Amino acid sequence: MKNLSLILVAFMLVFAACKKDKTGEEDPDALAPTAAQKGFSIEYTSTTCGICGNQGFTLSHQFAKDAPQGVMITLHVNSNSDKMANNTLSYGFNDDRPVQGGIPKFYVGDKKISLSETNAMKDLIAQGDAVAGIDIKYEKDGSNMKVETLTKFFKAATGDYYLSVYILEDGIDGSSKAPQGYVQAGGKYSHPNDDYKHDFVIRASSMNNNVMGEKIVSNPAQDAEISKSYTIPLDASWKDVYAVAVLWKYDASGNIKYKYVNSINKR
Repeated sequence: MKNLSLILVAFMLVFAACKKDKTGEEDPDALAPTAAQKGFSIEYTSTTCGICGNQGFTLSHQFAKDAPQGVMITLHVNSNSDKMANNTLSYGFNDDRPVQGGIPKFYVGDKKISLSETNAMKDLIAQGDAVAGIDIKYEKDGSNMKVETLTKFFKAATGDYYLSVYILEDGIDGSSKAPQGYVQAGGKYSHPNDDYKHDFVIRASSMNNNVMGEKIVSNPAQDAEISKSYTIPLDASWKDVYAVAVLWKYDASGNIKYKYVNSINKR
């Protein structure tokens, strides 16, 4: 009888383990957002701007180091000579986060900063957990990027929340040997070996290049979860591309109407 009891216990343990596997509780690909603040910045830049190629490059990469899972965007704005410029995306961001003067111009979260504010990303991270977090996974499928996101609210919240998914590209040649429209002015100061690369270049956005994406929830309850999927067309000339996501809260009365909440970059 004792041996039979031991066999039954062993069987139950094996059954429980199998059931756990079938439910996917330990699926390594499962999306699992966290409330930790990931960080976000935009740099308005251009290939014709020498300060952008020197101090702007240095600061944007410092922010990426300070917030390795955050979203850093370099937004090229000189469409006459800069082949990475995208008027739809630059005008969309400029409507809410205006340049108002020369470039490079940086926003960290909702704050416009100067080139001397090198701790701005650390300060944003130090504010602590956000009300919500995002997780993301993506893969190339032919000429498209297939993206899945999961947004989770860790506290009850009021208002309307929007989600944007962006396609960014790293490693674009900006050296003196690059094609016309890609050579970065000032790059020789940050890259004396003439190996300048453009990183974090925004190429496309979800919702037909609407930079603020789509409303995903209003007045979310604590533990509310919102799953979304997107198919974003890719240009054949884009090589080292990846998807990131940013969550905003809409504030109709604010100077900045789409307030930054959190982001995710799993590059």
